[in-house]
Amino acid sequence: MENDIASGDPNESRAAAEILGKLQSDREQLAQRTRAPGWLAPGFGVLAGLYVLIPALPGNRPETGFVTTALVVGIIMVYASRRITGIKFARFGAQAWFALAGAVIGTLIFYSVALGLVASGLNWWVVAPAAATFGLVLWLTRVIFSSMRKTLDRDR
Repeated sequence: MENDIASGDPNESRAAAEILGKLQSDREQLAQRTRAPGWLAPGFGVLAGLYVLIPALPGNRPETGFVTTALVVGIIMVYASRRITGIKFARFGAQAWFALAGAVIGTLIFYSVALGLVASGLNWWVVAPAAATFGLVLWLTRVIFSSMRKTLDRDR
């Protein structure tokens, strides 16, 4: 394909500027749509925090029912996020995988601490590891989404 750089036609310059302006507008719209919904990170934080609170609940252990419900709610949250943003992330970067592993491992560590507190008869103290889990998962969910957005930017 040839390119006529020497052409001084002002109509071509205006058309090219208009096309570039539309391209910039499209990029800005895409950047707006890739922002995570405000409820996504707190939602995952609440699910993880509630999971850590399970040992302090009286009666039979409701872990199985809660884990199943939490998985379903988590899948619905991811689906709703995809519907709102209109973007399906095809790949995770290494940073997102490490953050996801950190969220899972951190939640399990705080769950173990909660079990120890309950075994010691300190049921009300389970709120502390639950709050810490909420904060950790909130932060790491934001890291995951930021990493996924960076991966999307690199793949353009």
